Amino acid sequence: MNRSTKRFTIMGIFGVILVTFIGLIVSLTISSPTCFDEKQNQKEEGIDCGGPCATCSKELIGKDLIVKSAHVVYGGENKYDVVANIHNPNALYGGKVVYYTVEVLDGSGNVLATRNNQTFILPNENKYIIEVGIETAQKPSSVKVSINDVEWVKFTEFDSPQIVVKNQRFGLVENDTNYAEALGLVSNDSPYDFHSVVINVILEDERGIPVAVNKTEMRTLDSNSQREFRLIWPHKFPGNIKSSTMQAETNIFDSLNFMKKYLPGGRYQDLGSE
Repeated sequence: MNRSTKRFTIMGIFGVILVTFIGLIVSLTISSPTCFDEKQNQKEEGIDCGGPCATCSKELIGKDLIVKSAHVVYGGENKYDVVANIHNPNALYGGKVVYYTVEVLDGSGNVLATRNNQTFILPNENKYIIEVGIETAQKPSSVKVSINDVEWVKFTEFDSPQIVVKNQRFGLVENDTNYAEALGLVSNDSPYDFHSVVINVILEDERGIPVAVNKTEMRTLDSNSQREFRLIWPHKFPGNIKSSTMQAETNIFDSLNFMKKYLPGGRYQDLGSE
């Protein structure tokens, strides 16, 4: 074997060893997709879950709702009203049914009265829960609002119902029957007609703390229309009114609430039923 042939043989062997080494490194660093690689890379519904992997329990359930605040206010003789602000941190998951419990407490944390109810919440929404007329002979000191369960619905995309309260006004009423009132104009800027719209009103003092709450239901609100509402308080409540929060809501999860549904693509389609 001459010198040139020997040189090419050695270079060939070295090349084979180098290619094998590089292939080994690549195979170790770029492995096939698995259900444990912390990547969404094999038609999974989430990271390492869904599709060929285990069910995405956390993704399908959604993040927990957050009770941001809760207050109890005087609602008349031996009656109290509760307002709580809850937040849904999920961008594409809404709560079709939200089951909650309200507990009115005394200064020692003992339960004076309890009320169970349900509501709904849209994706990424801050909304108010208002419960009026909770009866207790003892004046409460605080209130606890607990989220018991949520029936989640996933949206492919989400558009707000576009119902807003305009021309908000509030003030005291100078007569013997009523003490205060709140007025406004509910505007439906969506392409839907709704059978029911609920208006929540919170009157606040100079610190932004609720001193009175109330709510009313508006029956039938057509698309691209406006309707006025008026809420009254017959009883005097402590504290001076410095500001108000008025929120209109409609249940888009209830198909009977829609009087017309004509947008293509099913914007409010319940994917959980598939």
